[in-house]
This record gives sequence, C-alpha cells and structure tokens, in this order.
Amino acid sequence: MEKIPLKKFWEDVERRLSGYSAAELSSILRAMAEEVPPTEREAFLAKLKPMSRETTAAVKQALRQDKLLADIDDLKREIEANAKNADYWEDDRGDYYSDEDSLGPYEEFVEPVTALFDRADAVFDYGNLKLARAAYRKLFDLLSTQDDYGRGVSADDLTNVDIGEARARYLRAVYETETLARRPRVLFDEMQQARLWSHRPDATLDDLIQISRKPLPDREQFFDDWIELLRKEKGNDADAWLREAIRLSRGTPGLEELAQKEGKKRPRAYLDWFTALEGEGKDREVLVAAQDALQRLPPKLSIRAEIADHLCIAATKLNETEALRVGRWEAFIAAPTLMRLLDLWDVSPQHDRTQVMRQAAVFAQNYLAHPPRRRETIDIDWDSDDDSLAWMSTAVLAHAYLLAEDWDAAHQLATREKVLGWSGTESAQGLVEIYFLAMLSGKPLDELPTNLKRLWHDVLEYSSGFGYWDSSHEKKESSAFKRLERVYQERFNPQSLSRNKQEEFLLWCLDVAQRRMIAIVSEQHRGSYDKAACLIAACTETLRSRGDVESAKAVLDDARNRFPRHRAFQSELDAVFGKPGRRT
Repeated sequence: MEKIPLKKFWEDVERRLSGYSAAELSSILRAMAEEVPPTEREAFLAKLKPMSRETTAAVKQALRQDKLLADIDDLKREIEANAKNADYWEDDRGDYYSDEDSLGPYEEFVEPVTALFDRADAVFDYGNLKLARAAYRKLFDLLSTQDDYGRGVSADDLTNVDIGEARARYLRAVYETETLARRPRVLFDEMQQARLWSHRPDATLDDLIQISRKPLPDREQFFDDWIELLRKEKGNDADAWLREAIRLSRGTPGLEELAQKEGKKRPRAYLDWFTALEGEGKDREVLVAAQDALQRLPPKLSIRAEIADHLCIAATKLNETEALRVGRWEAFIAAPTLMRLLDLWDVSPQHDRTQVMRQAAVFAQNYLAHPPRRRETIDIDWDSDDDSLAWMSTAVLAHAYLLAEDWDAAHQLATREKVLGWSGTESAQGLVEIYFLAMLSGKPLDELPTNLKRLWHDVLEYSSGFGYWDSSHEKKESSAFKRLERVYQERFNPQSLSRNKQEEFLLWCLDVAQRRMIAIVSEQHRGSYDKAACLIAACTETLRSRGDVESAKAVLDDARNRFPRHRAFQSELDAVFGKPGRRT
C-alpha cells in the first residue's frame, strides 16, 4: 500500500474532522473503542481528553532541553566501545556464530536507537527545528558506526523507524534553520550526503514540502535561487532536482520550456514533460512532442526507448496504429531487449511478422558486431545515465532468427557457442537446440513429450530472466515467460523445415546433446547431471516421435555405456528412463 505523505495525511484529517457533526464524531469514537483490546482500554480512555494549554507548554518546554543530544552521544560511545571489543565477541561465539546474525553484539542497541529517533521526531513536530537538526545529524552519524567486521546498527535494522520521513524531517530542519542566502548551497550538500544514510530512493525537495503541515517558508525566492544553483551544478542529482524544482514551481509549461530549450543536454526533461501531459489527458500533445523529441535526439541514445514508450502509450489511446508501429521500432533499436522484440511482434500485422523479425535480426546482428560506443553521439557534460547504452544479449538475436524462421542463421549462431552455460540469459545454443528438437518431433508445443516439454519450458525461462518464487515458495512464471510462450505458440510450424534441413539439424542436435553430456559428466558438474540426462531423454523422445526407435535406443545405450561408473549420472538416467532392462 502506498504511504500517504504526512502533509496530505493531516490535511485529510482536518478536512474530515471539519466535515463531521458532533454526533458523527461520537459514532466514530465508539466504533474505534469497540476495536480496542482489553489490555489497552485504560490507555485509550486516557487519550479521550483535549490537551490543555498547560500540558502543551510543558511538553514544548521538555522538548527544548538539550538532553536529547547528550543521550545520543552517550549511546554512540556505548556502540563504539562494543566495536572495540568485536574480536572478543567473535571468540566467545566461536562455531555458534552465524553470518545471518548481521547485528552481532549490536542487537541490544536497536531499541534505544529507535527510541532516540522517536524523540527527534517529536522535537521536530513541536517546532524545535534547531535541536531536531542537530539530533538527526548525530543519529545518522551514529548509524554509520561500524566495527572491523562491518557490523553496527544500520538504517535497515530499524524496522520501526521510517528512515525516509526522518531524513525528510532533517532536511526540512536544515532548510528552516539556514539563512536565505546560504540555504540553496547547504541544502544541496546535505541532500547529496543523505543518500549515504539508507538504500531508499534519493531525497527530493517534495519530501521537505510534504513532511510538514506548514507551508515552505520563502518558497518563491528559494525556488528561484535553487533553480539558479542547480543549473550551475553537474551530475544526475542536480539534473533530477532541477527538473523537480521546475515541475513544482512552474508546472507543465515550465517542463515544456526546459525540454524544448535544453532537451539535448537534459533528455530526461522530455520524460517529465510527457508524464505531466499524460496526467492532464493530453495524449495528442504527447504523441506530437515525442515524435519531435525522437527527431531532435541522437539516434544511438538509449533514453530514446523510454521516449518511444510514451509515444506508444499515446498512440494506443488515440488508435494511431502506424505511429504505434513506428514507436515500437524506435524503442527496439534504442534498447534492443527481448521484451521490445516481442512488442514488435505484437504490433505487426500477421502477414508482416516474418519480415519485421528479419529486419530486427539484421539490426541485432549489426548491433552485436559493432556495438555503439558510450558518449559517441551526444554532448552531455556530466556523468549521467542518460547517455548509457542498452546491453543486448545474444539470445535476443537467436529469438529474432527463430521468429523470422531463418533456420540457417539460427543454426550458425548456436554452433559458435559452447555446450555449457545454457542457464544464462545470454545463451543461444540451448534455445536453438530445444526449438529444433521440438520442430523435429512434429508435435505441437503444448503436446511435446515430457522431457522435451520440460527443456522447452526451461529455455524460455532462462531467456525471460528466470522464474521467480512467491512468498509461498511456489515457482511462478514471469509475464515475460508467458509472452514468449504465447508468441512461439503463434509462430510454431514444424512443416516449415524441409526434409534436408530436418536431417541436417537432427544430426546437429544429437551431436550437441552428446557433447554437452560428455562435458557435464566428465568435468563432474554434478548439479547439472539431471540436465544432461533430461537432454538425452529429449533426444530419444524426438527420435521415437519420428518413428526411429532403434536410433533412440542407440542414444540411450551410448549415454549409459560411456559413463558406467558415474553412479550419480546413472541415477539421473534411471530417473528419466527407468532402470536398465525395464520398458520405458
């Protein structure tokens, strides 16, 4: 569930309270009281009273005291003392120590650190921003304390602390306690430092705005000074914060101006502009602007794929079929991934799909043969990911060949690869080998024999980036896997192989299977013995489907006789074929 920003939360609370009558508020409180556990009833009743002026003043007075800073210093000294004794702790634990116990001797400090963050939050909420700034800074420095083994209390260990909100409170405190003249530079430095405190998304200016119910002081003057500073700074952070500042202060027209004037230097400004237009339902403007951006930007820039994605979203909504096809092609050549290849397939008319896949294969072949160099075509004057180049795997080319029914090209590509390493997303040989066996069997993909079907499932899984496991530990197929499965169901046509090609590819498949088995077993890759046995079984299934029972028997006999003393491999053969002498 998405977290509601604190500012919006309080605005919604106040709006709802003002909209209810006294009777309705009483009804709400009664409903809340019914849900209170018996042990918490007294605490609930204690809350059912307004806070008096005296109580409020006492709380504020307590929060002005500097004991919070002293308590943080004391706890840090305790943690540092533990760090000095880390070796003794290791010796005491001995063989009982587990690497999973990452906190080690620091587990006892999680609760005290959490309590200190709670106190800092309260100081901020009651308006003592100078103290809050000092307290948060000390707390974040405390989280960086580690011993020689890299252990200590980190932000990730504080499960009851919202580090993102604590960081936003700290930065808001920095903002409000700095002078107007110093504020942009100090805030810029602190926001960059804040990225070291946790693995959460980088801080944004909007975080500062949303963490407090009060308006941002000196907002208009600050935004002008902030934007002026960011235009002079280099790097991804400065670029992202500049775009955010323009969006917050000048809206969609400001983003349009930035993209039109500085789009070549700051190409992500286009994406922010398109996102804003989409939020306003201006799909036609997105389509036209994205087409113009693709004309302006250099051809080998990978961000063109994201721009083309916006174009495609707009074209789909506007039912602009030709623009959609052009957009899918632009996205593929900018970032030639498997999913974008499948996008091309899906938007192409059925009678054009073979030709489109052949064009994609030609592009992919040239891309792999002459990959573009970084910073080859664009003048971006900072270390930005906007000029990064997409990585393309050999498997994408193999899929393009198979979907184009260019059997010889697929065969030649697979022949150049080694018989080991099929489990990687890069592998083309495994994909081509199993697809050829499937075609040679003459069976539909959903009716393949057991072992051949398993291998076909595996190679699709490898190409799509492996299957994943859900919380119930059941293996699931990704959407990429399901798309691949559907596309190949649409393409699969065993009759497209001539008789001569069938004989040629069958001999090649049997040879690859034998060499793969020999490599796995002779090099004792025990974790892959089942894969070798399954491949041998798939070959025999294909031969039996073709009516060649004798050749199927010969393949199995060769596998058994070649490694008679490798019991683990023989056991895997038994698992797929049954014990020798039994009919399978």
